[in-house]
Amino acid sequence: MWWLVLAVRLCLCDPLITSKHEDDLKNVDNTTGYNIASVLLREAINTSADPCEDFFEFSCGNWIATHPIPSHETEYTQSTNVSYKVHDKMREIFESKEVFGSKSMNALKAMYNRCMDKVELNRVGAKALLDSIRGYGVWPILDGDDKWNKESYDLTALLIQVFEIRCVDVFIKISVSPDERNVSRRLIQPL
Repeated sequence: MWWLVLAVRLCLCDPLITSKHEDDLKNVDNTTGYNIASVLLREAINTSADPCEDFFEFSCGNWIATHPIPSHETEYTQSTNVSYKVHDKMREIFESKEVFGSKSMNALKAMYNRCMDKVELNRVGAKALLDSIRGYGVWPILDGDDKWNKESYDLTALLIQVFEIRCVDVFIKISVSPDERNVSRRLIQPL
C-alpha cells in the first residue's frame, strides 16, 4: 500500500518539478559544457558498428582507434587525456611571461621556474640534496664508516624526522604483477 501513496505523490508533484525546471532544460543545449560533452561523445562513437551486435565497439570504437595507448602507459582513458591537457595548460601558464594579479599564482610560477632552471640546477648539482640528507645525521655511504656511531643511531627517530619534515612514508610496499603489455614478464612495482 505504501507504493500507492508514493506513486500518487510523485504523480502530483511531477508537474511542479517539470514546470519549475522547464526553462533550464530548454537551454541546456546552448551551454558550453553541453557542447563540449556532445563533441566528446560524437567523437568516441563508431557509427559504422551495429550497436545491437557490438555495443562496446559502437560506443567506444572511435575513441580506441583515435587514442592509442602510449608505450609508457598501461591504459589511456578520457581522464588520462584530460590530465595531460591540464598539465600542458599549467606548463603553458607557468612558462608564460605574463605577470598575474594573484600573489599565490606568481609564487607558484616562480617556484616552477626555479625547479625548471637547468643552468642553476647543474651549477648547484646535488649539493642541496646531500645537505638535506646530512641534516638527518651521519650516513656511512656519504661520510664514511669511521664517522658513523652505531650506539647513537636511532632508526625510529630518523623515520619520524623524515616523515615530519618531508611527509614521506619511508615504508614502501612493492608488488610483483604481470606486465599488462607483455604477460610473459613480471614487474616489481610500488603500491
